[in-house]
Amino acid sequence: MIDTGFDQLAVSKAYADAHHLPLTPWAKPDSVGGPTQFYTTPSVTLDVGAIRTTKPGAVTVVDLSRLNATGLADVEVVIGLPILGIFEWQVDQDHHRFRLLSSGSIPIPDGIPIRVGPNNSRLVTDVSINGHSVSPTMIDTGSDSEVSISLAVAERTRFKPQTDIASVGAGGMVVQPLGRLTDFTLGAYRVLDAYATVEHANWWGAKEMRALIGMGVLRNYNVTVDLTAGRMLLQPRVPPLKPAYRSTSGIQGYTRNGRLSVAHVMSRSPAAAAKLKPGDEICSINHKAVSKDLVEDYFAHAAPGTKHLLTLCDGTSRTITLRRFY
Repeated sequence: MIDTGFDQLAVSKAYADAHHLPLTPWAKPDSVGGPTQFYTTPSVTLDVGAIRTTKPGAVTVVDLSRLNATGLADVEVVIGLPILGIFEWQVDQDHHRFRLLSSGSIPIPDGIPIRVGPNNSRLVTDVSINGHSVSPTMIDTGSDSEVSISLAVAERTRFKPQTDIASVGAGGMVVQPLGRLTDFTLGAYRVLDAYATVEHANWWGAKEMRALIGMGVLRNYNVTVDLTAGRMLLQPRVPPLKPAYRSTSGIQGYTRNGRLSVAHVMSRSPAAAAKLKPGDEICSINHKAVSKDLVEDYFAHAAPGTKHLLTLCDGTSRTITLRRFY
């Protein structure tokens, strides 16, 4: 995983255990969901394409198993800012390519100004929300959020959430208020239809941070970053992506072994009205056995206003009427 919000080069604990790497506990910092145990392991080299770390040394080891719930199963390495910061790098999502280049290889004369934030550990820029400057704002390619803002920024910009949403990080799950941003500007880009969560606990790694931009926004662009030059270029993808999926049920969960396991029920949602709760397991939808295709291709994209019979694995049932609620 390429993660500008992470100030380490890290190997997963599952990889370390499988290869019998010696581990020494060294820190337990906050991350999404709570504190996460960090270890070190000595004498590790890393190849990224044709580039190799020249001096083997200790790297961080962290348990990434909780990321499985987000679909990021089996992530073995997290490449953070210490490596990314010395290159110009490009994420070409149209062609599924990631390139590491020498600074200045792709000139960015009119890009978005960027810089290294507090403690030289965060990639930051400035944004505007509802006419208010929000600085510093972290650019985090390891987050699937669109925008996250601090509680103080939410109050200053009079941000009004409509529901809440669960996010999963290395430390576990956290539930945050969620709502639409009516006016969000990133450099010269006015980002339409963006949504923000509100952070009640600052896990961003620096108390000075005011907001975060994640892949929920950046997924719409091919991204070139040259930290040495202090510029970032966003080029809209061709063709443009379809609008981001917005739940009409309020069920957050995962499908496994013929069951849709409910991890979180979004507030003010049809699922909340149907009295579903975390831990419930759904075995059929409209008398059809649950499968990943049924959930993702049929139920998740059914038209608002349609009714569905959900049969739980304990034999009880709920009727849910889909609608837009945020």
